[in-house]
Amino acid sequence: MKAFIERVFMAKKNKKLDAEAALVSEEPVLVEEQATEAMVESIVEEVKKEVKEVKYPNPNHFPDCTCFKCYKWKSQNA
Repeated sequence: MKAFIERVFMAKKNKKLDAEAALVSEEPVLVEEQATEAMVESIVEEVKKEVKEVKYPNPNHFPDCTCFKCYKWKSQNA
């Protein structure tokens, strides 16, 4: 009987501690973290723009060539 009572009280105590831990973990986001995230997002956008601007040079093959280089060059100018 004593063991049963101890288990019940320990379970209630653990639930209370878990609820308090959940309240503590809901801390507000710091301004520094938001600023860092904004900087990272702006850098990523710049890199995406640079990647989109890749130009393939004219391979100077025959007009009906279907090699990889000619295909890329034709598709970028389409």
